[in-house]
Amino acid sequence: MSENSSIQPIGAKQASREESFLFFVNKVEGLIDILDKDFDDWSNFDGWESLGVQQWIFGKAMDVYRGKKIDIKCECCEYIDGFKINWENIDNQKCYAIKSAYMIKKIFDEIVLASSRRETDGTYNS
Repeated sequence: MSENSSIQPIGAKQASREESFLFFVNKVEGLIDILDKDFDDWSNFDGWESLGVQQWIFGKAMDVYRGKKIDIKCECCEYIDGFKINWENIDNQKCYAIKSAYMIKKIFDEIVLASSRRETDGTYNS
């Protein structure tokens, strides 16, 4: 994800992009508890025990689907360089903003796929 991306993780000392909506991971009750777990647990959205946190992630994914840009801010990092994030090796990630952005993108991708399937005959063929 980059500066032009719809979802941008930022550190505690970074300013939010002017045209984006800013969200703080530490203000979402229960989110950090989930993200502190092992990768297999925190990356399994359907297995999360907190419906409120699932709804928050889904809501942000819907915001992106509707064309909004969002910045996800953490308190664990001072600065996050979105260009240097290894999204392929996310299981070793420690940053809550990056993990949150990853989950929002993952749910966004599922929303896009479901929307595409509704617009066709219900299969993956377009």
